[in-house]
Amino acid sequence: MTATQPYIDLAVHVDAPVHRVFEYCRDPRNLHAGDPIEVVDAHVTEEGVGTTAELTYDAPFPFDEDVEFTFTEVVPDERIVFDAVPTMWMRGHHRPHHEFPPDTFTWTFEPENRGTRLGVHVGVPEVTLGYRLGRKSMEKRVQARLDRIAAHIEGRAAA
Repeated sequence: MTATQPYIDLAVHVDAPVHRVFEYCRDPRNLHAGDPIEVVDAHVTEEGVGTTAELTYDAPFPFDEDVEFTFTEVVPDERIVFDAVPTMWMRGHHRPHHEFPPDTFTWTFEPENRGTRLGVHVGVPEVTLGYRLGRKSMEKRVQARLDRIAAHIEGRAAA
């Protein structure tokens, strides 16, 4: 696992058992269902470790972004950890990509009031100016993702 610094810590209550929430989140397509970040390819492994996904994001500024991630640790009903490698370029320009070190996402699943506390911690290798400028936007995206996951699992969202 990559050494990272704390960047974002968020959580949501899901009115469903831990195992159900964990199983839903094992698939990257579910993690990003309804996101502005689109999963363009995913390979889910039986054991979880080694699950991969490729995502694309039309960022709300003059950049486009691709993200590749790989599950590096999976502890059933407790934790999923993946490294996400973002790549950005100026919109309208041909790539080469400008790759960044991986961000580490740690998803946690804990019993809470007959349901599950679904948490996500995002660690970054170094809190640079770019990370500081994008933090609020990323924090809003991640919280919205948590809220959508809860709504999907609880049946409050359209299928």
